[in-house]
This record gives sequence, structure tokens and C-alpha cells, in this order.
Amino acid sequence: MGKQRGFTLIELMVVIAIIGILGTVLVPSITNLTDKANAAKTVAVVDSLRTACDAYYSDVGAYGLEYATPWYTGAANHRLAFSYGTGWNGPYIKSPLSAGDNPWKNYVLLYANTTGWHTDGGGVGFDMDGDGTVDTSAVGNYIVFYSVPAAVGTIINNLVDGTQEGADWNTTGKFEFRTNSYGVFHVTGGR
Repeated sequence: MGKQRGFTLIELMVVIAIIGILGTVLVPSITNLTDKANAAKTVAVVDSLRTACDAYYSDVGAYGLEYATPWYTGAANHRLAFSYGTGWNGPYIKSPLSAGDNPWKNYVLLYANTTGWHTDGGGVGFDMDGDGTVDTSAVGNYIVFYSVPAAVGTIINNLVDGTQEGADWNTTGKFEFRTNSYGVFHVTGGR
């Protein structure tokens, strides 16, 4: 039987170097793809909630709400998912909002008749048609995603509003990114 030969130190170092180079090239690409996927999921959740909110308002005559937090439970806090109020003809969504609807596994809150999210945290109101003027009042539905990374906020903004906002992208348009990592969308009403 012949002598078995192993890898030399040089061969091992070359393989490790190649793996290291591939890692430094691929990791940013994978991270960017993950960020884009999370942004797309966020926009998809908002779009489905927009449709549900419109249907709820049409049936009930009020703005619905959904709170995906551990302390808000029951039909009163999940009005799109559970029967609540006169005229309710839902469910308007398949299941109550949960942290699973937020790509960052944190709270998702759909507020009704809110009086602060359109200006809280540096927001100036929502420009729904992209003409540079605020179109919303405080009445309507706003959805807030907690823990949105700033890098993903810019991707979401580009999906929702495009790139025309320039330096004011985080405080204007249909999507606003607040300084405390809240992603805020105007969903319905207030026009």
C-alpha cells in the first residue's frame, strides 16, 4: 500500500484565502438581498392592510385598528380580524397582526383616527400624490413598523415613493422613517 499524502500548509492557506475572498464578496450581496426582501414584505403587508382598511371603513363607517403587541389582545384590539361593531362584515384579514408580519419580529400597530403619527418624530405629514405638499389630516389609518433599519427604510421609501424626495425622503411622502427606527405609512383616510 502506498503512502497517503495529505494537504500541504500552502494548499490549506490557499483554500482558506479563497473562502475568505468569496465570503467578503458574497456577504454584502446576501445582506442586500435580505434587506430588499424585508422591504418588499413590509410593503406587501401595508398593501393588504390598505385593502382591508378600506373594506372595514366601507362596512363600519370608522377606521379599523390592529395592534400586534403582547399586551393588546381581544377583538377590541384586532378589529380587522375579529367581529367588532355594527356593520362588521369581515374578517378583513386572515389572522390578527403579529410580530411575524414585521420582518424584524417587532411590533406592528395599525392606528385608527390617530392625531400624532403624521407629525411625531420629525414627520411633517404625508404627501400621497408626490406633488410636494402635505395631503393628509390626522384622521385615518397609520401603520407603524418598529425596529426598521435605516438601510431598509431607504429601500422601502424607493419602493413606495421613488427617489424624487432627495434629502427629505424620511419625512415626506407615503412612507416616513422616524428617528427612533419606526417605519410609518399612511394607509387610508385623511385626504
